[in-house]
Amino acid sequence: MFILETLNFVVDILKVPSVLVGLIALIGLVAQKKAFSDVVKGTIKTILGFIVLGGGATVLVGSLNPLGGMFEHAFNIQGIIPNNEAIVSIALEKYGASTALIMAF
Repeated sequence: MFILETLNFVVDILKVPSVLVGLIALIGLVAQKKAFSDVVKGTIKTILGFIVLGGGATVLVGSLNPLGGMFEHAFNIQGIIPNNEAIVSIALEKYGASTALIMAF
């Protein structure tokens, strides 16, 4: 039972995309035999950069939503603004655990 709980804990951590990318950066920095301080700095910068990138994408998508309403009203057309974030979210929800396990092992 302990092994299953530990595996679930690891999978839950690896489901978070920023942590997974940070782990990949950590492995790369260790493989390059960088100093410990450089490894820590590089890993933290990667995780925070990924989080900031995601936040910026969310702000951008949020600012484009009113534009769709303006186009519908001005040109009497109906459409959508494609959003990759929704597709990625659905894919992560459905395949996140499997992907994390594949990338981890």
